Amino acid sequence: MKILLYSLLILGSGGLLLPACSSEKHNKKEPATAEVRDASYETVPVVAEQRSKSLQLPGEFLPRYDVALYAKVNGFIKTLGVDVGDRVRRGQVLAVMEAPELDADLNRALADQQAAQGQMAVSKITYHRIVQTSKTAGAVAPQEIDLAKGKMMADSSALISKSQLVSAARQMKQYLVLTAPFDGVVTDRILSPGAFVGPGQKDPQPVLKLKQVGWLRLQVTVPEVYAGQLRQHTPVTFSVNAFPGETFRGQVNRISYNVERAVRAELIEIEVNNGSMKLMPGMYASVGFPVQRRDKSLYVPKTAVVTSMEGTYVIAVQGGKTHYIPVQTGNESDDRVEVIGKLKPNDLVLASASDDIRDNIAIRTTTIKPTEKVVAR
Repeated sequence: MKILLYSLLILGSGGLLLPACSSEKHNKKEPATAEVRDASYETVPVVAEQRSKSLQLPGEFLPRYDVALYAKVNGFIKTLGVDVGDRVRRGQVLAVMEAPELDADLNRALADQQAAQGQMAVSKITYHRIVQTSKTAGAVAPQEIDLAKGKMMADSSALISKSQLVSAARQMKQYLVLTAPFDGVVTDRILSPGAFVGPGQKDPQPVLKLKQVGWLRLQVTVPEVYAGQLRQHTPVTFSVNAFPGETFRGQVNRISYNVERAVRAELIEIEVNNGSMKLMPGMYASVGFPVQRRDKSLYVPKTAVVTSMEGTYVIAVQGGKTHYIPVQTGNESDDRVEVIGKLKPNDLVLASASDDIRDNIAIRTTTIKPTEKVVAR
């Protein structure tokens, strides 16, 4: 009996405590709600602008032209007149090879051409004599004239064929001389005089490697988010670690208009005049250039954007009540950020928003100009 009375007393006490605890929790929430309702918040209008942003991205220098020079015919390197680091001019002889069999081929082609020329000369004389004789009635049968003309035409075709073989043999001889296809610098010499070269090898190697470094291509991959914001001839600045404190200038010369699927980026190229030879292929650069939307975009203060568990949004004020508007952010400029969402110019949003301010509640506001500085709460 005593145990039963004791248990009832404990239960009664617990029942008295529970309402008290509940009342205490309720009192804690109420002041926060009242504070939001009674406070005055600043709003700013959404602004439509066309702003530019300075973007810094890494780039790499490549030569304008880059070629590995192979021998076009089988032979031995006779002379090699250049080495690594030598500057060469277009058309300059770099290497000479020798192949005795090509001399033999040319001599044979010349002999065949001479024989064809002799045969052609005889056929031509014969034809003209028959034509002259045919002027005497009954002296020459018409068939003989046709046969002589056909023989002359056949010998003429044979002469053309033999002449073409001579041209081909001479062209093959010209392949023994390796010349520079453009002005540049020899960056590698793989083989030496006496080495056997040519396409007949199982694993052919280049004789030399040549790069044009007087002009360089500065390649930059631009993230997809900025694709379409670049312009041809946009001025850029860049710097390299090899020359700290020095700024170089150029412009966007080529835009690929293609986003690579592997890296989700667009390739652009900047032509760099490197007449001083200070810069080299393979160097990395830090490139700065402005990006800008083709049309106007909507901007709000950075403090107006809230990122929470509920997503990214701004708090619009319509009819004295708050409304969450989901947005995506884009370019940033100074203290403002581009927003994409169900907004339009001059819509009012809280200048300094936070997730403490709930959706669809009544608040008091004052509007400030877009140019005024926003004070974060």
